[in-house]
Amino acid sequence: MEPLLYDLSNQLFLLLFFIAIIAGIVDAIAGGGGLITVPALLLAGIPPLQALGVNRLQAVIGETASFITFLAHKQLNTQGLLLGITATALGAMLGSYSVSLFSENSLKLLLPVLMLGITAYAILSKRLKSPTNSKPKITTNQFMSLFGLLIGFYNGFFGPGTGSIWMISFVILLGFTIKQASISTKPLNLIGNIISLTFFMSLGYVDYTLGLIMGAGQIIGSVTGSKIVINNGDKIVRPVFISVTLIMTIKLIYEMV
Repeated sequence: MEPLLYDLSNQLFLLLFFIAIIAGIVDAIAGGGGLITVPALLLAGIPPLQALGVNRLQAVIGETASFITFLAHKQLNTQGLLLGITATALGAMLGSYSVSLFSENSLKLLLPVLMLGITAYAILSKRLKSPTNSKPKITTNQFMSLFGLLIGFYNGFFGPGTGSIWMISFVILLGFTIKQASISTKPLNLIGNIISLTFFMSLGYVDYTLGLIMGAGQIIGSVTGSKIVINNGDKIVRPVFISVTLIMTIKLIYEMV
């Protein structure tokens, strides 16, 4: 267990709690809450690995709250869900194991290009503006099996942009609306984050006190954001999704320069 090398004031705990609320709202609508919480944790003086560990814990709590909210309001399409969760968990475990075997440099170079493509598609595609489903290109079981393994592996191996990749995949391959894609992404992203959290816990990089405080904020934000999605649908999801992917793309390009 790594010793804590920092001491947060009550005011900083409170600030991070409110930041987690905002991140929970954004994450429930379109993913990308980590773009808010990770920089905030680093600015608060949390060492990088512990910041990532805390971020995973509070994110898992928030995604669980979103998942339960969508499930309770009967918004979640459960077709193939168990298969998708199983494949994603397996992929995430393989990805986490592979971190020590392969270099991440290629992914660091590829990810900005991928995110730029996703952002351009989100801005230009008429498909993301449509409130109705389109014809799927593959079956649900094929999608859940293949992309569960692939995206789960990516989440376990590297991670940034996983939610965006899931959402755009649902839209393009299964013909989902952007609202349906946002909702369907939650349980699959959740299982990948649980696997990653387990990894950080095993290494002792999780500050449970801070993680649970931010997790409480995440519950408030995630439930609020989930209800915004339910009530406003595609009108709110698309612009937030474009904003999140655009910010992530700019951040990744900036880090490369």
